[in-house]
Amino acid sequence: MKTTSRNFLVILCLASVALSCNLKKHATPSPTEGKLELYCAESVSPAITQMAEEFISLYEKADITVHPVSTRDAIVKLLNNETTVIVSARPFNQGELDVIKKYKIDVDTLKVAMDAIIVIVNHDNPIEKINTDQLRDIFTGKTTLWNKLEKNFDGRIIPALESPNSGTVELFKNRIIGNEKFSKAYPCTTMSHVYSFVRDNEEAIGLIGANWLNSGPNILPSKKPLPKPLMVAEVDSNAISYVDANSFGSYYYPYQANIGRRYYPLTHPIYFFSTDFDLGLGAGFMAFAAGNQGQKIFLDNGLVPMTVPVHYVQLNNHPL
Repeated sequence: MKTTSRNFLVILCLASVALSCNLKKHATPSPTEGKLELYCAESVSPAITQMAEEFISLYEKADITVHPVSTRDAIVKLLNNETTVIVSARPFNQGELDVIKKYKIDVDTLKVAMDAIIVIVNHDNPIEKINTDQLRDIFTGKTTLWNKLEKNFDGRIIPALESPNSGTVELFKNRIIGNEKFSKAYPCTTMSHVYSFVRDNEEAIGLIGANWLNSGPNILPSKKPLPKPLMVAEVDSNAISYVDANSFGSYYYPYQANIGRRYYPLTHPIYFFSTDFDLGLGAGFMAFAAGNQGQKIFLDNGLVPMTVPVHYVQLNNHPL
C-alpha cells in the first residue's frame, strides 16, 4: 500500500508540473508585459529608443530592446519570425512582397510619422541649396568638384553613403538615382558614421534622417560645428507625385512644416510592420507609437506625426 501511495503522489506531482507548464505556455498575451526585441531602421532609432524608454517607465513588466539596423535587415528579422514588430524607413519591395505572398505571412502595416532624407554638408561649406538633378550628378560621379556648384568653394566632392541595405540609401536610389549607379563613395557603416564624417570633413556630403538632424548633437557630442542641412528643390517632372505641385522647382529647408506638406522633396513615411495579431507586447507598443504620447515623441524628434492632427503655425515672416 505504501508503494502504491508513493507512486500515486509522484504521478500527481508530475501531472501538476505538466499542467503548470501548459498554462504558462498558453498564457494570455499582454500588450503591456513581456519581452520584445524590436529591430528599427537606424534613421529613426533615436526617437524609437526614447519611445521604448517611456513605454517601459509606464509599464514596468515590459522589456523592450531596440536594435538599430538597416531597414532590409529589420524586414528579414520580421519575415524570418525572429520578432513580431519592426520599424521601417520604406514599404516592402517587390521581392519582400513575393516572400510574404509565397509563405502566406500576415503583416499589419501602420504609417506613424513622416520623415525626410536630409542632405548635409560640412559647416565650412558655403553652399546653401541644391536641386535633385545636382544631387543625382554628385552621387553618380558626374559632378566631382564643389566649384561647379558653389564658385566660392574649391575641393573635390566626397559623398558619404551607408550600405545598400540602408532604407535611406534605397529610397534615395529609387527617388533620385533611378537606373543609374552610385559612384564611388566614402563607405560608412551607420548613419551616425555619415553624420560624424560630414561634420569632420569640409568636402563631404551625406544623407541622414530628420531624426538625426535633431538627435545627432546629443548622440555624437563634439566641439566641432554641426553639419548643416541644404535647401532642396525638386526639378524632375517625373517625380511630381512625391511633392506638392505648388512646390515644384522651389527650394525648401527640411522644416517639419515643409516635410508634412510635402514641399520638401525627399519626404517619406515611417512604417511599423507587425505580425503580432495576439495583442501581445508588440501590438501594445505599436498602439503606443500611434497614440498621443508616441506621436509627440516623433514631433519632438523632428518628424511629423501621421496618426494625430497636426497644426502648422507661422512664427516669423518666412512662409511655411
